[in-house]
Amino acid sequence: TMPGNRTCVTSMNIGNYFRLSSDRRLIFGGRARFSATSDQRSDARSGQILQAGLAAIFPQLAKVEIDYCWGGLVDMTKDRFPRAGYHDGVWYAMGYSGHGAQLSTHLGMILADAMLGREDRNPLKGLEWPSIPGYSGKPWFLPMVGLYYKALDRIQ
Repeated sequence: TMPGNRTCVTSMNIGNYFRLSSDRRLIFGGRARFSATSDQRSDARSGQILQAGLAAIFPQLAKVEIDYCWGGLVDMTKDRFPRAGYHDGVWYAMGYSGHGAQLSTHLGMILADAMLGREDRNPLKGLEWPSIPGYSGKPWFLPMVGLYYKALDRIQ
């Protein structure tokens, strides 16, 4: 067990994260697919991919039955840096680019400080929002992005 039951994260571009829950069960996740859909069928397919990833990292768990599987959509920014700040009366933290499990708690603390008047602690304040060329609201390019990052992981 990691000290303080911290979340462990692999260093791959399409990596995995894992930690123990309060009832000592393994929570294992990651970016299984690059898809613009999230429904029971696609989430089940993602679960199969994640189960293979679990077996690759922990071979002794290869035949363990999975109790729960869920999925969702991921928001990505062009530079893969999240954004956090205040705009038009709303505090926001978004654009985690697949690393929300690792970064959201940290950005929550940064925003809490900002709400208390300590905005100088936000390293993401004022970052530009660069657009993605050719993107008009439908992420047609996601499968290609997935192939690119898988290739990078193999090379690295």
